[in-house]
Amino acid sequence: MLNIIKEQKGAALVVQFIGAVDESADLPKLLGPPPSELVINTRQVTRINSNGVKQWIRYMQQAKDNGTKLHFVECAVPIVQQINFIQNFTAGGAVESVFVPFACTQCKKELVGLFTTEALRKANAKLPSLKCSACGGAVEFDDIPEEYFGFLSRS
Repeated sequence: MLNIIKEQKGAALVVQFIGAVDESADLPKLLGPPPSELVINTRQVTRINSNGVKQWIRYMQQAKDNGTKLHFVECAVPIVQQINFIQNFTAGGAVESVFVPFACTQCKKELVGLFTTEALRKANAKLPSLKCSACGGAVEFDDIPEEYFGFLSRS
């Protein structure tokens, strides 16, 4: 089930998506009519299924058609995967920051790190060396770079 927290910041409506984006995610009901500017934070999205993708695309396309300026921030791993799989997932909006999956080589803990898309582009998606917050061991990127960062060349 998807929960949404909304906050008006100047002309922009800032929304946080929390939980699963699925068939119960009635975005028009949860978000209301598309505003002039919409900032979507998906940090706490746990998953998105095919019905959720349909709901998402329908709402984002309506927002784009209404002239809404779209920004996507703190995109959770499941959202980044959809951005890569589905060409119009962001409806032309700006992806500003994404979570990147890592795994510890020692304790196998799964971690995520937040990166701006600007920093990733400047570094050609080369990630810094990081340490595990649990054991101090080295962490490695836990995906296929060409696939996970593919959206950078399209946006």
